[in-house]
Amino acid sequence: MNRRAQTMEHLQRIDEDSSLRRALAARLDAALKRAGFSSARVARRLDVSESDVQFWCRGITVPPLDVFTRMAGFLNLDVYWLCTGQTP
Repeated sequence: MNRRAQTMEHLQRIDEDSSLRRALAARLDAALKRAGFSSARVARRLDVSESDVQFWCRGITVPPLDVFTRMAGFLNLDVYWLCTGQTP
């Protein structure tokens, strides 16, 4: 299975498992803080609402794969690592 398919599968599991969602939220929140990006700035960059970004960083919801991929790109992070916490 290629990494994109693995990432999609993991995002689906995250959506159903609150502990996985919290782990993703922690990685995402830490990455945004390291980059010095506010939720408002990320929202503008991704053309989503600021509340969407805040929900992702709190583990309430999970970003769609296309948004997740763009976010990993501008944060200069591997999308698979950001999603799973595992190195590819």
